[in-house]
Amino acid sequence: MSSGPEIVPVNYSVVDGAIVFRTATGATPALADGRQVAFEVDRIDDAFSEGWSVLVHGVGRVVLNPRQQRRYDEEAHSKPWAGGLRERWMRIDSDRVTGRRITV
Repeated sequence: MSSGPEIVPVNYSVVDGAIVFRTATGATPALADGRQVAFEVDRIDDAFSEGWSVLVHGVGRVVLNPRQQRRYDEEAHSKPWAGGLRERWMRIDSDRVTGRRITV
């Protein structure tokens, strides 16, 4: 295991105000259970030199509650692009959300 932070792309959704995504058991995101994490999402429009960025700090949580898992199955609109089985739901319990908008 790495001794420092890891950055990995995920396909995410926001359900009930929480960032949620699927991952594989034992994959890097699943190892963040109970640990401090950072999540960033950006949108850049090169043609108009505009964009935005949002950074979320919080705690990663493996979702074990079957009721929550079903809710995420029903409400999350993103699906993992990576191949293989992604049966483990993760949630980020946010402590701090910051962001900025870039406009010309």
